[in-house]
Amino acid sequence: MASAEAMRIVDAHTHAFRDAAMAKLWLGPDGKRTGDLGELRALLDEAGIDKAVVLLFHRSAELYEEELKAGSAPDVAREMVRAAIRSYNRWGCEAAANEPRFLPFIGVNPRFMSPDEVDAEIRWGKAMGAVGVKIIPNRLKAYANDPLLTPVFRSCTDMGMPLLSQSGSYGMVPASQGDPFGHPKYFQDVLEQFPQLHLILAHMGHGYEKDVANLTRQFPNVFTDTSLRLSRLGSSGNWSASEVVDAIRSIGVDRVLFGSNYPFVNPVGYVKTLESLPLTDGERRQIASGNFERLMST
Repeated sequence: MASAEAMRIVDAHTHAFRDAAMAKLWLGPDGKRTGDLGELRALLDEAGIDKAVVLLFHRSAELYEEELKAGSAPDVAREMVRAAIRSYNRWGCEAAANEPRFLPFIGVNPRFMSPDEVDAEIRWGKAMGAVGVKIIPNRLKAYANDPLLTPVFRSCTDMGMPLLSQSGSYGMVPASQGDPFGHPKYFQDVLEQFPQLHLILAHMGHGYEKDVANLTRQFPNVFTDTSLRLSRLGSSGNWSASEVVDAIRSIGVDRVLFGSNYPFVNPVGYVKTLESLPLTDGERRQIASGNFERLMST
């Protein structure tokens, strides 16, 4: 079994919040963790994790609705949302500039940003040290092949910025469609249009692992991560350790990134689970950091 000391580990999926109000919006009043950078830093140290991707997707829709209820005109509310998105991205990039172990993936929201604004934010983010972009189809209420998202894919491709997207059965299922917004199959059209896009489908496509495997077989730039998928292994309704390994190998060991989804889970426990999975040491090292480093170097 490989130990945390014997291998380099990158957590490719964490969140951090700039203040308590933002944390409460994401975690609720009874969250087990704070979601602040200090706590994340301490847990990374405890887990032996070298670096962590910090995802900066803003809860834009909720802010917009709050502003409308407060009496703001729609155009004023939209501008406030755009300013909040930019401010959160700036906070994350500045934090990473001060502490390079944090790797910022900026957030964009094409429901509130024009294609030119999306492009400008991604270009600005790269200049500020961001190394990727994050979207959440469920929050955007859009399938991946919705033209609304095309500017995001185009700008990421043009700028050589990896895109991490929520995927799988989590979140809203529109009655008219029957599929969750994050269903991986909707990325097929996207990848055919943008074959150079480096795409990370989070959560191993929760519930749709075979669809993720179908995409990784076709497109060499598609990856996934283990976020939320290494919890309570062997308990009722959850994978066993051998089932996790089977899923990883079906997707491709060279396409799976270690990710926790802090603060919703504890990365310390996720490292222990990674160490205990019935993988070869070579496979474990690929997942722990090798695949991420290869992705970021291309």
